[in-house]
Amino acid sequence: MKKIVLFAVAMLIFLGVFLLIFTKQINRLPFLCKDCNVILITLTNLRYDHMSQNGYLRPTSPNLDNFASESLVFDNAFSHSSWTLPESISIYTSLYPYQHKVMDRYDGSVLSQGTLTLVDLLNDNGYKTAAFTGGFDYSPRFGLTSRFGEYQECKSSEGGLTLEAYGKISCSIPKALEWIENNRDSKFFLHVQGFDTHCPFSRAEGDMYDASYAGTVDFKKCLWTFGKTDPIERDGKEYYPVYSPTSESRDSILLGKEDIDHLVALYDETITLSDMDIGYFLDKIKDMSIEEKTIVIFTSEHGDIFGKQGRFMRGGPLGGTFYDDVLKIPLIMKIPGIISARIDGLVQHIDIMPTLLDLLSLPKSKALEGKSLLPLISQNKEVNQYVFAGSEFSSKEDNLYVTESTRVEAVRNKQWKLIREDVIGTTPEPPIFELYNIENDKEELYNLADTKESMLGDLKLLLSSWSENMRKK
Repeated sequence: MKKIVLFAVAMLIFLGVFLLIFTKQINRLPFLCKDCNVILITLTNLRYDHMSQNGYLRPTSPNLDNFASESLVFDNAFSHSSWTLPESISIYTSLYPYQHKVMDRYDGSVLSQGTLTLVDLLNDNGYKTAAFTGGFDYSPRFGLTSRFGEYQECKSSEGGLTLEAYGKISCSIPKALEWIENNRDSKFFLHVQGFDTHCPFSRAEGDMYDASYAGTVDFKKCLWTFGKTDPIERDGKEYYPVYSPTSESRDSILLGKEDIDHLVALYDETITLSDMDIGYFLDKIKDMSIEEKTIVIFTSEHGDIFGKQGRFMRGGPLGGTFYDDVLKIPLIMKIPGIISARIDGLVQHIDIMPTLLDLLSLPKSKALEGKSLLPLISQNKEVNQYVFAGSEFSSKEDNLYVTESTRVEAVRNKQWKLIREDVIGTTPEPPIFELYNIENDKEELYNLADTKESMLGDLKLLLSSWSENMRKK
């Protein structure tokens, strides 16, 4: 009898220990959100470091800051190109631009019908899908947004790079809210997008952050450079020549320090105004009582640049556009059942799709290039040792500014970053390399390519291998 009692006690202890270990393991696993709704919000052109939650000097994003405080914030998230068309398709296919091959607006590039997208998978699994965007690079003619169950654009022109060409998120949001109200009893996927923080920034007046500006520069046009630009000295002051892609000649516009400061102030004002609209949208979602079954993701397709290394805006995927100002983007995920946290691991846009499929308990295709972030979220286990970017720009005969086709690539970890620029047109030139120690030089101001030969060699091999592999697929 005594042996039986001892055995029973031992078994109880064993079961207790087992349950304790098992419970701890269960608690470490992420909460799977099977059949949850998904809302994706993208604010094109928003830089990570111009959001106030990330330490910026101006209070640009109070509503998104509040959203971030309830969510997972990925502090090392990166895009793969410097403009919206290839990046939006990378997000939806979990493929790099070289793989999906949509890197040109004007050569008839269309996403292959055989390329599986997140929208296709959700359509096939009973989700209602809709997107309300600012148009332009989200046009159905590129083969992505045509796959949504419902798609609408908010814009007033198909013209060039004018203020009217880019639809605003303040226009997309009311349409999106009406759609949610009509479909809230079904599981759904919704994308809401706007170009509010994309140049030209003069849709804001500048009174919020630089009301005293007295310059004469017309900010109603995008003002770009197409390579590294050296300043011009006039009357003891430095001015940078920039160009407007909508002009009919190569006449430059000179920006002095006051003009550049005002350009940044205009940009910051667009962030704050967009933040108000997004805050309204997020509040309405709360009012609908769908939060407990809805994953909400906020990101930007890419950032922008305001004079670093003599470069302004991005000018498409041209030389010098792969600085962190452009590639480092905000990524915030609010997932039911997962507490808020800031996450330091390296993340890429192509990781969003496999992460969502895991959260929704849907099967993943082997063709996906990205990785699920669930190990990073649940166990702080790094999923990317490096992040990569690469895209091409094909020059046209009537282009006044760029006469050669170019390729720009980058590889990065938390300490080192390598940028490679190539002219691949009719007169190829030797590649240009820029090597930065990100830990010590966050602004990417000191090119170490001539002094850190070993590190340069290692990253060149890594980047070349990745590029060749991706362009073959």
